[in-house]
Amino acid sequence: MVDIVNLHFSKVLREVPNRRKVVEASYNNESFVVKFFNKRADYLKELAGVLHLNEAGIPTPKVYSFGISSNEYYIIFQKIIDALTVEQFLSSNENLFSKQTIIKQVLTLNKKMYEKNIIQLDNYFKNYLYANGEIYLIDGGLIRKIKFFKSTRKFLNFSLISSKINPEYFSKKTISYKNTFVEFLHKKCVDFYIHKAISNFQKKTLRTSSQFEKKASLNYLLLKQRDFNFDFSKLDDFLLNAEIIKNGNTCTVFRHEYLVIKRYNIKSVWHFIKTQFIKSRGKNSWQISNTFQLQNLPCPKPFFYYEKRFLFLRLTSYFAMERINGENIVSYQESLQENVQNENLKNNIFKLFNTLKFYKFIHGDLKKTNILVDNKMQIRMIDFDKSFFSMSQSIYNYKIKNQITRFLSNWKNKSKFLTAIRSLEKII
Repeated sequence: MVDIVNLHFSKVLREVPNRRKVVEASYNNESFVVKFFNKRADYLKELAGVLHLNEAGIPTPKVYSFGISSNEYYIIFQKIIDALTVEQFLSSNENLFSKQTIIKQVLTLNKKMYEKNIIQLDNYFKNYLYANGEIYLIDGGLIRKIKFFKSTRKFLNFSLISSKINPEYFSKKTISYKNTFVEFLHKKCVDFYIHKAISNFQKKTLRTSSQFEKKASLNYLLLKQRDFNFDFSKLDDFLLNAEIIKNGNTCTVFRHEYLVIKRYNIKSVWHFIKTQFIKSRGKNSWQISNTFQLQNLPCPKPFFYYEKRFLFLRLTSYFAMERINGENIVSYQESLQENVQNENLKNNIFKLFNTLKFYKFIHGDLKKTNILVDNKMQIRMIDFDKSFFSMSQSIYNYKIKNQITRFLSNWKNKSKFLTAIRSLEKII
C-alpha cells in the first residue's frame, strides 16, 4: 500500500484544467504515476476501466492505492520504466519490421479485448505503452464493458485503431477480414475515421492548443507554432532584407536563413472582393502542411500564417515554412547516372503516391518545382495552396487522374524514366 501523503511529486505530465491531471511521483526509490480527478464520476470510470482490464487479463499498469485527498480524487499507478507510447515508437527511427511487430501486438491485444467484450473508446496508439517487449493498455476512463450491439461496436472500434496504421506499416499479418464484403465495410469505416481525424486536426490548427497559438484583433490574424517567436509588426521590414526567389503577380516568395515566406498579394479590386469569401491560400497551406507533419508525410515544417486585416476585411497574408535543401524532381532524376539510382527514385515515387492514395490527398499543382528531392533521395512536396484531402472516393478518382497526368507531363515524351513510371496511371 502506497500512501498519497508519502509521495514526492516531481512534474505534471498532462493536465486538463478543472478536470484531471497526471503527475509523476516517487517514494523509497520507486516511481509512480498519479492521476488526480476533480469529478467523482471521472474517478469512478477510471477505476471501473482498470477493473475490467484486470478481470480480462489485459496488461495495464498496476494500481497501488486510490481515494480522496484535499478534495481531489486520486489513483496511484505503477510507472512503467522506459516506456514509450506506441505512437512515439512508430514515429521513431526503429526499423520497419519492428514497427510491424508492434502493430501486430496491438491488434492481438484488441482481439483479446473483444473476446472479453471490452473496448477502448479512445482507441489510438497514444493509449498503448510499449516497454521491454510488452504492450500495456492505459486510460481506463475510456474502457467500456459492452452489453449491446457487441459485434457492431467491436467492428467500429477495430476500424478506428486500423485507421491509425500508416500504410507503410501494413503487412499480410495486419489484414483484418477474409470476407470481401466485410473487408469493404471495414475500408469504408477506416476511410471515415481517417477523414474525421484529419478534419478535426485541421480545425485544431486554427485555435490555441498545446501545439498551436492563435492571436487575433481587428488588425490581424496570427496562427503559429507555439514555440515560434517573432515580432510580426516588423514582418515587412524583415522581408526587405530577404532574398526574393519568386516575384509573381499573386504572390511573392522570400528566402531568409532557415525560412521561406510566401506573401499573398491583392492584385485587383475584384481579387480583393473574391478573397473575402473563400479560404485564403496561405491558410490552406498552413492547415495542409501541419496535417502532413501529423501523418509523417514529406513536406517542410510550417511556422506561421499571418493575415493583415482592416476591421473584418482580409488584406495581405503570409505563410512561412522551413527552408529545405532540395532539387526539383526532374533535374534530380536527370542528374542520376546509375540505373540502380533511377530504380530507387522510381520506387520512392510509387511509395509516395500509394501513401497519398491512402489518405485520398489531392495536391492540385504537381509541377516539377513543387516536388523536391534531397541528397538522401527523400521526396518532399511544397505549395499546398490548392490542396485538399477528399472524403469522396469518386471525386478523388476523378481528380487523381488529372494529378498523375500533370505529374507525368514534367518529363519529356521520349524519356526512359517516364516510360518506367507510366504505370502510375493504374494507381487508382
